[in-house]
Amino acid sequence: MTVGCKQAIELAIEILATPKANILLPKPGFPWDMVHAIYNKFEVREYTFLREKNYEIDFDSVRSLVDENTCAILIINPHNPNGNTYSEAHLKQLAELARELKILVVSDEVFRWTVFGNKPFVPMAKFSSIVPVISLGSLSKGWSVPGWRTGWLALHDLDGAFQSKKITSALKNFLAIDNKPPTVIQAAIPTILEKTPKEFFERRKAFLKEKADFAFDKLKDIPALTCYLKTEACTFLWTELNLSMFAHIKNDEEFCEKLASEENLVLLPGIAFGLENWARHSIDMDIFALEDAFARLKSFCDRNCY
Repeated sequence: MTVGCKQAIELAIEILATPKANILLPKPGFPWDMVHAIYNKFEVREYTFLREKNYEIDFDSVRSLVDENTCAILIINPHNPNGNTYSEAHLKQLAELARELKILVVSDEVFRWTVFGNKPFVPMAKFSSIVPVISLGSLSKGWSVPGWRTGWLALHDLDGAFQSKKITSALKNFLAIDNKPPTVIQAAIPTILEKTPKEFFERRKAFLKEKADFAFDKLKDIPALTCYLKTEACTFLWTELNLSMFAHIKNDEEFCEKLASEENLVLLPGIAFGLENWARHSIDMDIFALEDAFARLKSFCDRNCY
C-alpha cells in the first residue's frame, strides 16, 4: 500500500479547523441533455505505442481525422496508463498543428508529479502563445490521496479566445453537474499546492522508479506475459498476454477473472481501455506487497500454462 502526502493531510486538517473554511456546493439540476451535447462535440483519439519506444503522435493521421465537428486535440501527458512523456519539441509541434487546424489543445496532466524517467515533464501551457490550452490536474496521483478525488482545470488563453467563444462559462456550468463533489477539503487546496515540500515529490519519484524497476525485472521470469517497455512515469506497467501458452484462457477478461478467483490478485484487463489481451499492473505499493503480488502472478501462470 502507498502512503499519502502527510503534509497535505495535515494542512487539510488544520485549515478545516478554522472558521474561514468555506465549502463550495454544486448547482443542482444541471440539464443532462446539455452535458451530452457538450461531450459529443469532443471526439477523443488515443494513440498507443506499447511495443515501440517511439511515443510521438503521427500528425498526418491527426489531420486525416479532423472534420468540421472537431474542436480539440486531447492528449494525456504523462500518459495513463502507458507512462510515456512527450518531449518539449514534440509538444511545440502539436501546438503548431492545432493552430493550423484552428482547434484548441486539452492536456490531461494528472500524472505530471510522477515522472521519474529520463524525459522531464513539460506543461502544454508553455505553448499557449501558439494555441489556447486547457490543462487538467489532480491531487490524487501526485499527492497519493486518491480518495479525495479533487482536480482542476486551468485555462491558458493569451488571446482571449475562450472568453469570446463562451468556453469559460460553459466549463463552469459543466463543472457544476456533480451532486457529490469532494467539498470537505476544498478550502485546503491552495495551501496544499503552495506548501507541500519538494522533498515529498522527490521521495515519491524515487519510490515509483524503484517499483517500476522491480516489477519489470519480475515480469521477465513470466514467459506468458510480455512487458515491452518500462514505464517512465505513472504508476502502472502493461503486459501483453501470450494466450497460446494458456490451456483454458481465451482472452484478457478470462485471465483477470481467473487470477482474481485463484490468487486474490486483481489486474485490470486491457479491454477496459479498448486493448484486447493486455493487462495493467499497478506498481504503487510497498515492496513486500509487490513481491507477494508477483509471486502469486507467477504461480498462477505456471499452473495455467501448457
